[in-house]
Amino acid sequence: MPTDYYQQNPGDCGYNSQDMNQITRLPQYLIERFLEYVEQRRPVALATVLSTEGSTYSKSGNHILISDNGRCHGLVSGGCLENDLAEWSASAIASGKPVWVDYDLRSDDDVFGLGVGCEGAMRILVQPLLAATGYEPLRGWLAQIDDAGVADAGFPTGPEGGEIQFGLSGPREVLVLGAGQDAEPLVGFCRALGWRVTVVDHRPAYVARLGESQDCAILCTPVDELGQTLDLDHFDAVIVMSHHLASDRQYLKCLAESSIGFIGLLGPPHRRDRLLGEIGASREKLEGRLRSPVGRRIGGRGPEAIALEIAAELQEYFSGTA
Repeated sequence: MPTDYYQQNPGDCGYNSQDMNQITRLPQYLIERFLEYVEQRRPVALATVLSTEGSTYSKSGNHILISDNGRCHGLVSGGCLENDLAEWSASAIASGKPVWVDYDLRSDDDVFGLGVGCEGAMRILVQPLLAATGYEPLRGWLAQIDDAGVADAGFPTGPEGGEIQFGLSGPREVLVLGAGQDAEPLVGFCRALGWRVTVVDHRPAYVARLGESQDCAILCTPVDELGQTLDLDHFDAVIVMSHHLASDRQYLKCLAESSIGFIGLLGPPHRRDRLLGEIGASREKLEGRLRSPVGRRIGGRGPEAIALEIAAELQEYFSGTA
């Protein structure tokens, strides 16, 4: 049996007013795995970090999914706590009741035989999600997100009562315009970061090839029909990388009419300047939003290194540090 770190004082857990207003974006991979378990009618558990003190790997509002065979989708620590959480998840699934687990890593003593030394503490709620109960509450929260963009989710703070509220929303939405071979590593990085990715290209062969290696939405759409095919304002960021001058020119003119805050353009400065000179008044509508050449210069060569640089700039932008 796992060691119970539950402290019999749910009011002394580091809760604060920030937690009550926190918005958590559920990663796309968590949503996809959950829907797979629902389709298979397999039990699963949702582990939520309710509160933290000191230095911790994850913060309040972080969620991971734990399958009935102990597989974790996401992390709450660097891997030192997940095996123990898997045991607690199995217990919650078997009983059909939530459990609360406190981990205090602030001492120098080994925890589970490991010298973790994180100097932090966290309380985690483990909730069973079962076919018999309609996979609630997560299934309902996802329905609210689909309808309204956000779900007001309440999480019990302990067996003695109390609740903490987190706002849940869907993953970041990234649009990639161009399905060339260099799009493959970029899509992979974006999906690993939990973002939902849509790829558009007007060339059927490119779309078919990318579809063989990447599990995301991939559309074959004429360049001049982009605005009619997609609601561009739905996306948080777009990367223009068709490597086709006329296509990129048309894409930029279309994107200039959108509200997307991050418009990344791949290619050297002289290519960017040529495109901007060719799109007329649309150029002014891109000011403050166009990032070109897109990507944080962290070194390296080849498509993987370039994709990493683009993902790094996107992460910086989404985290509000850009």
